[in-house]
Amino acid sequence: MAQKKKSSKKKNSTLFAAACVLLGLLIILIVFLVKKDQIFTNLKETAFFDKVFGSTPTAIEQHEPAAPKKTETIPLKNDEVTIKIETEDAAPSKPAEEVVSICPSDYSTTGDNSSSESANASTVAKEKKEEPKKVESEKKPAATATTELQLCFVNIDGDGSVVRQLVKRKVSKSDSPLTTSINLLLKGPDTTISAERNLMSLIPAGTKLLSAKVQGGVAYLNFNEAFEINTYGVEGYIHQLEQIVYTATAFSTVSSVQFLIEGEKRDYLGSEGVLIASPLSRSSF
Repeated sequence: MAQKKKSSKKKNSTLFAAACVLLGLLIILIVFLVKKDQIFTNLKETAFFDKVFGSTPTAIEQHEPAAPKKTETIPLKNDEVTIKIETEDAAPSKPAEEVVSICPSDYSTTGDNSSSESANASTVAKEKKEEPKKVESEKKPAATATTELQLCFVNIDGDGSVVRQLVKRKVSKSDSPLTTSINLLLKGPDTTISAERNLMSLIPAGTKLLSAKVQGGVAYLNFNEAFEINTYGVEGYIHQLEQIVYTATAFSTVSSVQFLIEGEKRDYLGSEGVLIASPLSRSSF
């Protein structure tokens, strides 16, 4: 009796173990079916069968991973209704999406047209409002700053007398206006300007300004040797000095001019002996 009871107990234990094994296999089968694509993909990518058995089964070799689902959103225009249909691609290279746009105006009645037009007008107005403001006018290039300089030339009147003539010239601003004005003076009158058309300069041709500085109200102007040669004699020397003094002292910071030749102070200018040892002002003429 005890042996029969023991045999029954052993049989029940065997059936329970078999049921557990069967349940485990069933779970593994379900997991396999759910993760089949991923398992095949991993086996193919890792070459598991090649490493273990030396060859990969055809089913795994030809396995292609399922394409992910794709969605696309198309912005609505006016009152369009967008219907989005998602399908799973058979292969990554073949999109299987379809977007159908239905415009309410296709099925609206006559009474709805006014509503549709009103909505369209509202949309257009909104787009215009959101549109960035355009620049009303292109930026104009900044105008070059100008200044007015006073130059001193001479004129010969009817009786042959030399008359001093002051003119104003508008030029671009510079950091050294004194140097600019003296260089313009050395170039002579601009015949394209009506006010300078009949004027002349008695400063010797070839004269160049080598340097210029202002200290204590005195402008130290350094010229080359050509400044010493004036073919008009004493009167020519006097008026060339006068032209430069009147041009330089047009600046409020300059009251007189000290003339230098090649960087040196000379007592006299030219062979005629015009005194230039000390600074000359407008009262010197």
